[in-house]
Amino acid sequence: MKRNQEATTPSYEVGYKKPPRHSQFKPGNRCNPQGRGKRKVETEAEILKRVLNFPAEFRHRGKSKRAPRIELMIRSLGSAALKGDVGAAAMLLKIRAHCEKYGDINPTIIRIRVSKADMNL
Repeated sequence: MKRNQEATTPSYEVGYKKPPRHSQFKPGNRCNPQGRGKRKVETEAEILKRVLNFPAEFRHRGKSKRAPRIELMIRSLGSAALKGDVGAAAMLLKIRAHCEKYGDINPTIIRIRVSKADMNL
């Protein structure tokens, strides 16, 4: 009976982008009915961690170098503190105290509250 069906159907050429009829999708059947999964929603802490750990380029003694942004921020606070910026020095000391107390700053978010009195010192 199959041979009769094959003989009566018009010739179908199997080749590039023309799969055999028996292996084609049947009507109403799709290969991925649920579709692509949803993106994971990042928390503010994860976004901040990703942004601060992303490497940025800077020039040091005429050479182009790359370092995490958090390192560059701490370096700029250090240089501002050496130039006499008391607010930067206070912020640097608070970051240092936090790191000594809690260890690595990457897994957690640093919440440093700086009062107006600290900024105007």
